[in-house]
Amino acid sequence: MSTFSEDDIRRAAEVREWLVKEVTNKKEELDKLRDTLLIVDSLLKKTSFITASHLESSASNLKDRSATEYQSLDKEETVQTKPSSDSTTKSTNTDYGQDDNQGVQIKSLKRAKDNLLISNAEYTSTYVKIPLVNDINLNINTPPFKSFFLNRILEGMKSKDKEKIQKGEIDESEIIDYNVDNDENGQIKSVTISNYRERERLIEIFNTATWVFTRMLEKGI
Repeated sequence: MSTFSEDDIRRAAEVREWLVKEVTNKKEELDKLRDTLLIVDSLLKKTSFITASHLESSASNLKDRSATEYQSLDKEETVQTKPSSDSTTKSTNTDYGQDDNQGVQIKSLKRAKDNLLISNAEYTSTYVKIPLVNDINLNINTPPFKSFFLNRILEGMKSKDKEKIQKGEIDESEIIDYNVDNDENGQIKSVTISNYRERERLIEIFNTATWVFTRMLEKGI
């Protein structure tokens, strides 16, 4: 004799009916997805389809090419302090960040293809300020400003400084830091980096900023 009541059997039957409907709906949804995939594949075959792996390879090549581009920009410094011809002292990486008597110096950041002035960057032994010229309007959300300049380059430098702090190589007060001044609409006014400390970092900041702002201008946002 069955131990299930009529109510249990009725509920079980209702659940079964619901399950059958769900299976049918899912099958229809799966069929639609397959049809959509076939349509997308057909369209891609008629165009220049690029696979995800190819995109990753292209991105890697672009990164290497971009690094070469903005490294080459370092060859031109608009304003710099030249040593006297009879000087025999060779500058080290830390010389750039320790001479408080240098005062404020200016380096013009320009787009390579047409020498469009992007910024007259100010720098001392302790900070770099990169104000955009008045007719350059760039938004903080336009790539690759955050993804590359802030998150990869400057945050990368900060991470290395944190490691040096843990090793006791520098004090916490010496860690690199940065601030982006932008208006309520996200338009960038200036970027200030403090405690860069090393000349190599200063050069990388200038080159990266020039490259990033050039790419942002090309996007026209």
